[in-house]
Amino acid sequence: MTPNSRFLDFIADINPSKTTNQRSKSAHERIREGLRDDEIYSADLIKDFLGGSYKRQTAIRPVLKNGDSERPDVDIYVVVKGSRWTTNPSELIENLYKALDRNRNALNINSLSRNRCSIAISTNTADMDISPLLERSPDGYYIGNRETEEWYETNPEKHSEWSSEQNDNFSGRFKSSVKLIKWARRENSTKNKHPKSFALEVIAANHMSSSETHYGKIVHGIFDDFVKTHANIRLLGLCPHLEDPAVTGGNLLSGVSGDAFGAYYDKIKKHRDDADRALNEDDQDKATKYWRRIFGDRFPAPKSSANAITAKSAVTIPPLAFPNKPAKPSNRPAKFA
Repeated sequence: MTPNSRFLDFIADINPSKTTNQRSKSAHERIREGLRDDEIYSADLIKDFLGGSYKRQTAIRPVLKNGDSERPDVDIYVVVKGSRWTTNPSELIENLYKALDRNRNALNINSLSRNRCSIAISTNTADMDISPLLERSPDGYYIGNRETEEWYETNPEKHSEWSSEQNDNFSGRFKSSVKLIKWARRENSTKNKHPKSFALEVIAANHMSSSETHYGKIVHGIFDDFVKTHANIRLLGLCPHLEDPAVTGGNLLSGVSGDAFGAYYDKIKKHRDDADRALNEDDQDKATKYWRRIFGDRFPAPKSSANAITAKSAVTIPPLAFPNKPAKPSNRPAKFA
């Protein structure tokens, strides 16, 4: 079986680097301070906070962008004054856009665009999504869709708290396991990008063993339980309900089609089978091929036996060599201890 140490090395490798984390921190702090300092926008700004995988510490190494592998994605939320009965989502998005545009040069914003529920910005060091929220009683928030003018319940702060609780429940192995699941998702993409991000975290929690410590067995267990749990849903071509732990009755797979879910299910089934073969393979070179079908070429190879042979050859005593002529005896008298 593949040593757990190789999974630990892999997890360390796919973690965001120190440089990435530093870029994330400097980028989001500058943008948040800029909004607080804007005289117009700050009048309606109640508070701002971080969310997403960056805040939950479940982010993985950023993808290569324009030759730079250190461009992180950060989610920022700004809570503003207003009511969903008197305010339109498009209005909140537009007010935020104008505030960022006014400070574009001061904040070193290279690009600025409106999404359905957020403003996407790009600076020299990071990409960020900034979403305006309205407060919801008794807790949580409303996030608006500017295209449909609809409001949805959400609670990014509780998502972060939930993720930390799961990490405690699974003895510190939850967030690392999520990173493995997310990396496998990136390496084996489907036409539809869903499920992703927080939905993948909830999927991992729903199907993860609380006692297993070997990460290869952990991910195999997640894949296996996921496949068995949703086998009938897959046969029917449907998408299951995935309960949002922060919003009662909320569905994290809302809007995901049966075809999109089916494509992801089929990938996970293949991962389950490859993980099973890898775990039962004594030849670690062969096992690595199976793991790399799931995790890609960054998954570490076993220490090469060829390297061991080379190292051994370097210290091997050379064969004895004999001269063509007999050696003459020494004229010196022998010494005795």
